[in-house]
Amino acid sequence: MAELLSTTSHGPSARVAWPAAVSPLVADVVAGPQVARPVLASFPTCLYLAAGSHEQVLAVLAADALALPIGLHLALPSTRVRWGVEPGAHVVVGGGRVRLPHADVVAVRLSRPSRVQALHDSWGAAVCLPDPGVLGDRAQQLVATVLEGGSAHAGVRSLIGAGRGLTPSGDDALCGVLLTLGALDLPRARRAHAQVASAVRSLTVRTTSLSAALLLAAAQGYAVPDVARLVSRVVGTRGRNDGADRVVGGRSGGSFRPHEPAGLVDRVLAIGHTSGRDLLAGVSGALRALDAHTTSQEGTPRG
Repeated sequence: MAELLSTTSHGPSARVAWPAAVSPLVADVVAGPQVARPVLASFPTCLYLAAGSHEQVLAVLAADALALPIGLHLALPSTRVRWGVEPGAHVVVGGGRVRLPHADVVAVRLSRPSRVQALHDSWGAAVCLPDPGVLGDRAQQLVATVLEGGSAHAGVRSLIGAGRGLTPSGDDALCGVLLTLGALDLPRARRAHAQVASAVRSLTVRTTSLSAALLLAAAQGYAVPDVARLVSRVVGTRGRNDGADRVVGGRSGGSFRPHEPAGLVDRVLAIGHTSGRDLLAGVSGALRALDAHTTSQEGTPRG
């Protein structure tokens, strides 16, 4: 089938078919009725299309693009791809394909977007992470408030849409919070996750469509592969190391255990201009809040 799809037609309207793997998160949009979808943004490695409501976005991704969990993933690198459209144009999506001016991106199989693992053990020593800064402090306060029985709404509202670009810094931190809480199969983490996720869903109109789509994906545990891998390993470190000291947020100057792949943190930090660092600030903030909450609970006298 791949050979058939990669053949080029002849004549003045020559077209080529590019086979792609489609994420289950956007498969229904691609497989559904043919609809003209607005182009939100166009870059050499990726094309972002509105896919319905404000928080629905379809990312068409070259092989060297960041592997977002909401995408159609091509095997072709960006050097061999020409989208042929700019923001404001419309592209027909449906019937299993995205119809570009000179090519059809055809969904030939489902992809398996990366997802954080729900771990039964406690959170890890996040000593490998950079200092979370003010953004991490705000994420910590959000999670601490929820753990203490307060509402998540005000904290989420202060973060969502805060910053510039397609994925504002506050949203990246919220993704880190959601992924961290979602990686813990513990009652307090599940409750906190449900409240933060609910507040995020009610406030997505305050941010960009792409960021809203990625926030909702994070609420389900989905992220780019390096982020999902890092969060899962950091959260699981303490349990796998039999009670390692709780040191979170990178303020002890430690490093990953030997089993951690070299450069994983650096690869996450390299995502976007500040997206990777902002996301890790959210991870650290959530871990610090969980740690402080557990310490306070352990110190509470039982009558």
